[in-house]
Amino acid sequence: MNRMEKVAAVHIASVLALVLSSLLLHGGNTQDTEGLRNSKQTSGGHNGALMVVPNEEELQEDDEDDNGVVSVELDDYDDEDLEVFYPTKEWQRIKPGQAIPAGLHVSIDLTTGEKRAKLLDDDDHTKEKEEDISSRYMKWKDGDRQGMVNTKNKYFTASELKDALKKFKADQDDVSAAGQQKLKNVKDQYRSYDELKDILQQMHVDVETDTEIMQKLLLAYTEEGSSGDMRLHVLTELEYHVHQIDNAQNLIELGGFQLVILALNDSNSDIRAEAARVLGAAVQSNPKVQIEALESGAVPTLIRFVASDSSTAVRKKALYALSTLVRHFPLAQLRFLQQGGLSCLAQLFGDPNATTLRIKAVTLLHDLMVEQINVENLSPDNPTNMEKKKQYEKVPLLQMMVEAGWCQLIPTLLDSPDHDTREKVLRAMITLFTPCHNDYKSTETQQQLSVLRGEYQALVVEEKPEDSGDDYFSLLLSLVDEISTKMS
Repeated sequence: MNRMEKVAAVHIASVLALVLSSLLLHGGNTQDTEGLRNSKQTSGGHNGALMVVPNEEELQEDDEDDNGVVSVELDDYDDEDLEVFYPTKEWQRIKPGQAIPAGLHVSIDLTTGEKRAKLLDDDDHTKEKEEDISSRYMKWKDGDRQGMVNTKNKYFTASELKDALKKFKADQDDVSAAGQQKLKNVKDQYRSYDELKDILQQMHVDVETDTEIMQKLLLAYTEEGSSGDMRLHVLTELEYHVHQIDNAQNLIELGGFQLVILALNDSNSDIRAEAARVLGAAVQSNPKVQIEALESGAVPTLIRFVASDSSTAVRKKALYALSTLVRHFPLAQLRFLQQGGLSCLAQLFGDPNATTLRIKAVTLLHDLMVEQINVENLSPDNPTNMEKKKQYEKVPLLQMMVEAGWCQLIPTLLDSPDHDTREKVLRAMITLFTPCHNDYKSTETQQQLSVLRGEYQALVVEEKPEDSGDDYFSLLLSLVDEISTKMS
């Protein structure tokens, strides 16, 4: 290679080295500048060479980064050419082979090959730092847990941790602000109820409240010449509305509750059944309406329907209404006992067409017994609990059940083919065990328990291999065994 070719090669290598170093330095990567400061080739060669050498951290750690130390070996310049470059905010010429600090703004005139550098402007530096922080730290979220991960290293330095926390808070603020803006946008898309009502009124379309709807239904029911189908439709619509506690209470204020009570005595069995359904929905978990029903004489009316109405549908709906009326209402339970409710339900066991009603009756009585037991176990420290106890002590449910022969009646349902029915009967027998254990010793009851034990032992064996977590038959077997254990 002649002298001119050598000079050209050195010049090209120098330009390429400065381009690469400026990209690395200006891009915000923290490079070791010692390689540039000590870039004079010591081997005595004449050609320029560009090398990328791994830094110490990469040699020590198994890191995926390709960062390294950039060094340029040039032999055509003396030591005085490598004087220290002191950057300012003004552009300064970079001498050939001269090392420059990291983080400068570098430009190259491709026509002349002249290189210049200056300090980054404050805005550029801030933007560069923000871009570096944004790419270095990534947010993660796992359920309710969230945080930041350093993508450039396996740990955080104190400075990095501070930057990461700032970015995390900024992201949170952005999410919060975005969420608020999104909520506002959604709200802006829809109008409020009052606005819609005004618009519809201008369009001559009325928006009715539930109370207004019930008022119109009651007018339609009492209108002269109203057909049976219309009255049945009104009751069906009312049943839908009174499931809501406020609506059921408003029905009293509108005078509609008394209309429902009167409908219980309608000559049309469909209307009687639907009226009982409305009553049951209205009193359910609604103390104010329960009191109104009790004072309106609903308990004896419902008992009479359960015992003797000619329509099976009416009897079922009446028992449903009676059940919702007396639950968690000790005064209604006392009235139920006083009005012959237990005797009424006992009569169902002599009716071959009342199988479903018998099961519902046993379920109701079991629930009432459990209700009393739970109240007895309440803490005496609470005055409210003491008042509840006083009220339930006036309801001799268990005593009157024994006197009415329920110790003999309940076990007769053990031969039911339905597992759910058997469970309810077994639980009722366990609850009544203390006053009824002598009746459970009858040969018939013992045989029924023995048959159930054998059946459920076999079903449990089939249940286990499936390993499905369903241990229902094991539960039923445990109930049978509990009764047998108590009797032995």
